[in-house]
Amino acid sequence: MNPIGLSSPLVRLDQPTADDAEAVFEYCQDPVFERYLTVPWPYRREYADSFISEYVPAAWASDQEYAWAVRVPESPALIGVIGLRIPTASIGYWLGTPHRGHGYLPEAQRLVADWAFSTGVVDAINWQCVPGNIASARTARKTGFSFLGEAPADHPHRDGSFPSAWTGRLRSADDRQPKAGWPADVVAG
Repeated sequence: MNPIGLSSPLVRLDQPTADDAEAVFEYCQDPVFERYLTVPWPYRREYADSFISEYVPAAWASDQEYAWAVRVPESPALIGVIGLRIPTASIGYWLGTPHRGHGYLPEAQRLVADWAFSTGVVDAINWQCVPGNIASARTARKTGFSFLGEAPADHPHRDGSFPSAWTGRLRSADDRQPKAGWPADVVAG
């Protein structure tokens, strides 16, 4: 599939460019990323370059993953990344520290879900995170995902293991309201 852009008044999703590599590198120095994401650690600049110039275009071309840069409409600056992996239909995302707490990721998830459901790419989207990643869980809950509990991760962690993960699902027919059943720490925020 050829890459497509998605947008709303709050966020713009488009393709990461070589100009974004430094921002990807800088954001991926965050210790939160080491704890909760599967990105290589320590994260080196060449990983950002390879992700943008090789991985993202190849994943779109092979229909393995659709990945977007997250931006605010009035700026070319990258503030995060969101992707939908196929065939597992799993969504993943991260946001740079200065941009958290503004509702950008729930809106980006909504855009990706609306696109994926309306085009028939998938009829359900799966979400997973390392247990305790309250920020990721709150984002999924705000977007209308149902919490399914803990299960082995679908994707390997950086050490090759498949640790336990919190899991959730959003079906095309689901309303987008927060659902009951999430851990108390997630709901409290």
